[in-house]
Amino acid sequence: MSQPRLVKTVRCTGTPYQIGLAHGRAVAAQVHKNVATYTAFFDETVGLTWAEARARAVDQFAGRLGRCYPAILEEMQGIADGAGGGLTRDDVLTLNVRSEIALTNYTDGCTSLAQEVVGADGRQVFLAQNWDWLEELHEGMVSFDIAPETAPGNGVERFVFLGEAGIVGKIGMNSAGFGFCMNAIRSGAQGTTDRHLPVHVLARRLLQYATSLDAALAILETEFGAASCINLMLADRSGQLADVECSPYGHARIDPDPTKLADHGNARSRFVAHTNHLYGTAAQGRPARLVDHPADNSFARLARMQALTRADAAAGVPVSFASLHARLSDLEGAPYAICRSRPPGAVGMERMVTLCTILMELTTGQGRVSIGRPCEPDIPVIEWQL
Repeated sequence: MSQPRLVKTVRCTGTPYQIGLAHGRAVAAQVHKNVATYTAFFDETVGLTWAEARARAVDQFAGRLGRCYPAILEEMQGIADGAGGGLTRDDVLTLNVRSEIALTNYTDGCTSLAQEVVGADGRQVFLAQNWDWLEELHEGMVSFDIAPETAPGNGVERFVFLGEAGIVGKIGMNSAGFGFCMNAIRSGAQGTTDRHLPVHVLARRLLQYATSLDAALAILETEFGAASCINLMLADRSGQLADVECSPYGHARIDPDPTKLADHGNARSRFVAHTNHLYGTAAQGRPARLVDHPADNSFARLARMQALTRADAAAGVPVSFASLHARLSDLEGAPYAICRSRPPGAVGMERMVTLCTILMELTTGQGRVSIGRPCEPDIPVIEWQL
């Protein structure tokens, strides 16, 4: 793989349509590139042409979003108008439901962690993730910084996320001190009611309207759910953190194990980690009928991240962006390691690589996004500050 380039940062403000228009204009080439990438992806994974995938997206989600979240359709129209080149709102909608179209059959790879540290200097709350996905998406990644025009008390002032051109939400944090990571889960579960949002639209809803872990859980439990299976690693600056395995059938909440607090010198920490398989129990809320189909390396990556986190604690390594980056650079089990490389001769979905590393500290609103495999030297870095 060639050395990755720094991705573009796009700042958008205003109404939903204005935000979309700015998005589309700023990264028009990347939006069209992503349409081409997912055209090939849909053909390869589910045997659908782009036109067939678009028809499915419109049939399943256009009416649903029009009824329950019309503002997001306005934003998608703005993206299409801004990107031009004959792109329609329905093309943008198709990008935003790519998980519901294809990831019930295939899943991307990701390793994520939430960790709270409390010491003499106060509290820090970290979120960390490697995003493993199609190598071609290096050309379609974008860092977004959005300040929506909303009524006082109705949503946050600003949020940032690392995502894909044309897609309205992904991994990030907001000015209220709430943030999350995402792990795809391969499962055939599909939600068909108006409350079931496509997972990237659900991510956007959380970024814009969740001001805390409790607020996010309220959205997930009483307002909107997920149209397909997704894992959300949630945390806020007060120190609340939890992993939530979301599905159309219900959610399992995995809290940090209180018996496994880690000592870091004069500090204490607790953490929860996740990869791309379900491990919540019935007691934690896992629906009995929910079934996933993970790759074997997901189990190995989870065990490895848990072991690395405990080893850092035992060695007294302070939790920081540097130490989290080091954990996410781990190569044990290569090429299917936490820092994933493309296996020799890989085709299809097996050609996934680690595209980027997202690190967030919620008490200060700081973030750092490394573009490329974190185990490689001198890769581009984006700094976030809320």
